[in-house]
Amino acid sequence: MNFNLNNLGNFNLNNNGNTGRKSGGLFGGIIIGIILLIAGTILLWWNEGNNVKNIQTVKEVTETAINVNSNSIDSKNEGKLICTSGNLEIVNEPIYDTLNPMAGIKTAKYTKVVEMYQWDEDEHESNNRTTYSYEKKWSEDKIDSTKFHQSGHDNIGTFPSRTESYYANDVRLGEFKLSGDQIKNFPTSATLTLNSNTPVPSGYRVYGNYITNTENPDNPNIGDIRISYKYNDYKEATVLAVQSGNTFTNFVSSSGKEVNRVESGILNSSQITNKMTDENNMLKWGLRLLGAVIIIIGYLAIVSPISKLASFVPILGNIVGTAVGLIAVLIGLVHSFVVIAIAWIRYRPVLGISLIAAAIALIVAIIVLIKKKKKQTA
Repeated sequence: MNFNLNNLGNFNLNNNGNTGRKSGGLFGGIIIGIILLIAGTILLWWNEGNNVKNIQTVKEVTETAINVNSNSIDSKNEGKLICTSGNLEIVNEPIYDTLNPMAGIKTAKYTKVVEMYQWDEDEHESNNRTTYSYEKKWSEDKIDSTKFHQSGHDNIGTFPSRTESYYANDVRLGEFKLSGDQIKNFPTSATLTLNSNTPVPSGYRVYGNYITNTENPDNPNIGDIRISYKYNDYKEATVLAVQSGNTFTNFVSSSGKEVNRVESGILNSSQITNKMTDENNMLKWGLRLLGAVIIIIGYLAIVSPISKLASFVPILGNIVGTAVGLIAVLIGLVHSFVVIAIAWIRYRPVLGISLIAAAIALIVAIIVLIKKKKKQTA
């Protein structure tokens, strides 16, 4: 394992791809490291508290939600958290754009995706050198080529229109009417299939499921445009929200979390809460990993001056870099464990104490490792 710490804390101040002067000298990485440590710590602390709130919310939803039939509205359920499902009926379809390619497609929401073929710049760091590469790609956003570090990659052309979503204003689930916010949150994962009868503006034609003005779709030019359509294809849906008249509002848990879900298909409340639990677990572990990585990088940045100083002696530099890097990683893991443990002591004492014990065990392992290294070098 070889940790290259020499790049941490260096900033390129030139635009020609050559190495710029080091900002802050050997100690530039320390400032970056401290910032990363603070950011990672805040993220881990927030994540643990947020996860507890999510767990509490799922528990409340499980205990509170009642399954009701969407074919009738019972006034006794007013203000209560209900779970109801049925067929979606699109009463008033979205207002279509001028092309009107969605005619005949019953949908609560669709998105007109407008992309332009453009140059994009990527930055690469290697051996204290900054280089840039350029590739052509389709993008919904205008890429400003005036900020590129190398000339010869100019983006030209203008968007005829921008990506935009359109919504139906009357969508029914049995006797219930979906709220505007519920409709806006619908995913648009289905792609509209186009054909030779699809209406297109002057200068455009259909290629696959795109409307484009490019002369050669397999080799487009910079500035060419392509348009596609994504839409929601729910036929049946389930709503988990608070009944408010003939529509729905948010359920707010005691921890302040809001619940207002529309799922595809016919589900019951327990199936939705199981899905919520899975989502919470994915978010929890994803942010734990992200927070730990940020903290580890922070420690690597802080110890980077040691590696830089040792690099003046080639063989010593590699040995020191590896040893210091390994210790930084282990300390970063301990830091992460401690933050999570303290957060759980705040929110969940039993688990928090267990994590503290694990962190102590890891600290002991680091001490043993350091002593072993000293014996090997003695």
